[in-house]
Amino acid sequence: MLTFLSPLFLVGLLSAAIPLIIHLSRSRRTKTMKFSTTRFFTDQFLRSYRMSRLKELLLLLCRMALCAVLAMAMARPLLMPKGPALLGGGARSVVLVLDDSASMGYADDGTTLFERERAAARSLIEGLRPGDTASVVLAGRRAGGPEVLFPQPTPALGDVLQVIDAVRVGTLGTDLSGAVARAETIARSSGATSKEVYVLSDLQDSGWQLADEATADATRGDVLFFFVQARPKKVGNLAVTAVQYAAPRPMAGVPFSIRPHLVIQGDRATASTVKLVVDGKPVAERPVQVLNNGRWSVPRFDHTFATGGWHTGYVEVSDPTLAQDNRRYFALEALDSVRVLAVNGASSQVPRLDELFFLKLALTSNPDNPSAIQVDAVSPSALTGSDFGKYSLIVLANVESLPPPALEAIEGYVDRGGSLLVFLGDQVNAPFYNASLAAATRLHGGLMPGRLLGREGNPAGTDDFAKIGEIDDAHEVISAFREPEFASLGSVGFKALWGVEPSAEAIVLMRASTGSPLLLEKPFGKGRVMAFASTCDRDWTNFPVRPAFLPWIHRLVGDLAQEPLGRSGFFTTGQSVPIPVAASEGLTPMAIKKPNGTLGRAVAANDPAQPLVFPDTAEAGVYTLLDPNDKDHPRSFAVNLDSYESDLTYLDDVLADRPEVQGVADRSARVEAGLKTLLPGRELVTFVDDPGQASEVSLAARRGFPLWDVALALALILALLEPWFANRISLRHYTRPSASARTQLQEAGTR
Repeated sequence: MLTFLSPLFLVGLLSAAIPLIIHLSRSRRTKTMKFSTTRFFTDQFLRSYRMSRLKELLLLLCRMALCAVLAMAMARPLLMPKGPALLGGGARSVVLVLDDSASMGYADDGTTLFERERAAARSLIEGLRPGDTASVVLAGRRAGGPEVLFPQPTPALGDVLQVIDAVRVGTLGTDLSGAVARAETIARSSGATSKEVYVLSDLQDSGWQLADEATADATRGDVLFFFVQARPKKVGNLAVTAVQYAAPRPMAGVPFSIRPHLVIQGDRATASTVKLVVDGKPVAERPVQVLNNGRWSVPRFDHTFATGGWHTGYVEVSDPTLAQDNRRYFALEALDSVRVLAVNGASSQVPRLDELFFLKLALTSNPDNPSAIQVDAVSPSALTGSDFGKYSLIVLANVESLPPPALEAIEGYVDRGGSLLVFLGDQVNAPFYNASLAAATRLHGGLMPGRLLGREGNPAGTDDFAKIGEIDDAHEVISAFREPEFASLGSVGFKALWGVEPSAEAIVLMRASTGSPLLLEKPFGKGRVMAFASTCDRDWTNFPVRPAFLPWIHRLVGDLAQEPLGRSGFFTTGQSVPIPVAASEGLTPMAIKKPNGTLGRAVAANDPAQPLVFPDTAEAGVYTLLDPNDKDHPRSFAVNLDSYESDLTYLDDVLADRPEVQGVADRSARVEAGLKTLLPGRELVTFVDDPGQASEVSLAARRGFPLWDVALALALILALLEPWFANRISLRHYTRPSASARTQLQEAGTR
C-alpha cells in the first residue's frame, strides 16, 4: 500500500495540467486548403509529418510527468507492506536518551544543539498513540550512573513532554555508552511489540566507552536504535580545561603562580582575554594572543594572598559559542604561617658560612609583608625530646648522623603525615645513612629515597663538573621551571654532589647533566621525604645565589608543608567526592553547601579508606563543608567540568573514517556500520544526521520503504530528458530539410 507523509503537497499534481493548457492555448484551428502541388508530396513525407505530431505529444507527456513526479516527491510517498507493519505493528515502547551534557549547550545559528534535540524529542513523543509508552534517560555523566526519569515506560505521555521541557544543559561530561545500555534494558523490559531507543545527542567521541566482552557476545536484535545527531556546522571553541599551580598550596604573603590551560578549537582570528577572580573580586586580566606560528600564548597570573585560610575563585574566558566550559574553579587553603624545624649539621659563627644561612634567608626574607615561614634551627643532638607536632616540615641540612631516639621520632612523625627534606653535603656519613636511613629493615624501607653511592666531583675544585639536566615536567612543583623566566637554572653549577641509587618507591624529580639523580621523592606512610644530592649553601654549588633558588625552595616547602587533610583536590562534575574523615569526626552526616546555595549531605560509602562521600556534584563550582565544630574555618573543594567535554570531536567523523568501512560510498551507511561495531549483536541501527527528520526516518525504518528519493531521481531524469527531446524534435522537423527530404522534393518537381 502506498501512503504519503505530507499529503497536502499532492495538490501540486494539478501543476501537471500546466503544460497541457499551454499546449492547447497555442494550438489554433486551421482551415484546410487544397493546392494542386500537394499531389507531388509522397506518402513517406506525410508519414514523417504524422510522426512529428506523435513526438510532440510524447514531449507534452514528459513535461506533465515532470510536474507530477515533483509534486509526489514533495508529498514523501511511503510504500507500506501488506498485512501488519514490519516493526511498528501493535504498541510501541520508546526510550529517549537525551544528552544534557555541557557540549550540547553549543550555540549554532542562534539556537543550541540541545534545543534542536529537544524539538526532535517532543516530535517523537507527540507521534505516539494512546497505549504507547515512553521513558527518558539523561546521558550526562553522574556519580550514580545515567539518570532515569521514568524507570518503567509510562503511558502518561503528557508527563513525558513536561519532563523533556524541564531538562536543562548542565556542566556535566558525557556518558553515552552507559545511557544507551540503560535505555536498552528499559526498552527490553517492555512488553510492547516495537521496542525503540532514540539517542538524541551531538555524539561526542569522548562520551562513548567501548563495550566489554560480555556485552559484545550478546545478541539483542529486538530493539531498534536511532542515533539522531545535532552538531554544529562549523566548530569553534575556546575553553579553560585546567589550572596549574606552582605549588599545591599557597602561603600568605608569598607570590603564588596560577596558569590556566586553554583549548582553542577551530579558527579564531581575534585575540581574547583570560580573567582571574579571587574571593569574588576580579584581580587580574591577561591577553591570549595569536603568535606568528599560529599558536596561542598562555598567560600566567602571580597572585599574593594577603591572609591565610581558604580562598576560592575561578579563571574565565569569554566565548559565546559554548559557555559551559568558559570557567575553571579553584579552592585553596593558604598557609597563614608555617613552622619549619631545620637541623643544622654544619653551624658557624660566621653567618655566610653557616649551613642554614641561604636557606633561612630565602624562606624568611620578605620586604613587603612578614614572612609566613618561621624557621627554628637546632643541632642534631638537640633533636631528642623535641616536639615535632608543631612543625609542618623537618629539614636535615648536611647532618652527619642522628641519635637513635631522634631517628625513631622522625620516622614516626613522617609516618603520621609529616614531611622531611634532606640536603646532603660534606658532613654526611654515608655508612650511617645507608644503614639507618636507607636500610630495608627500617620502617617502610628507611626514610631516604635511595642509597648513597659516593661523592661525585671535586668540592675543592674551581670548575663545575655538572649542571641541572632533566626536570620532571609532570610534577606540579618542578614543572614550572621549564618556563623562560627560570632560565637562570641553566647557570646553576655543581662542584660536587652525592651519587644516589634510587629505591623502588622513589621518583627522580631532577637530574644533573651527568645523569645522576639530583632531587628525589619517596612516600613514607602518610608523609613524604625529599632529598637533594647537593648542599643548601655555597660549598658545593652556586644554586643558593641564583635567582631561581628562592621560588624553587618556596615551592618545595609549600608542597611539603601541607597537612594530608589540607590538600585541595580537584574533582569533576558527576564524581563522588570523598569527605575527609578528620573534618567530619563525630558528625552524621555532614552538610555541604552547593554552588547554587542549597544544602546537600555526605553519605556513607563502602570503602573503609573513604567512609564518607558526597555524590551530588552535578554543578560546577565551589562546595563548602559546613562543620559545626569549626564554623569559623569552613573547608572548600572545587568541582569542574571534565576537560574531555571541551574536545569537540564527533563520533560520526571517527566512524566514517575507519579503514574497514571505506569501501562504502554513502557516508551515513559508513556511520551506521561503525555504530553497529559499538553495539555488537545489534543490527537494527539507523543514523539520522538531522533532528528535524527523526520522526520521518523512524516511521520509514519501522513501517515501510521511503520512495521520495526514487521520485526525486525520476524527476531529475525527466528534467534532463525533456530539453534533449525538445531540441531533437526542433532540429529534425523545424530546421532546414535533410538531404533525403530535398531529394524527394526535387524528384516530385520534375514529374
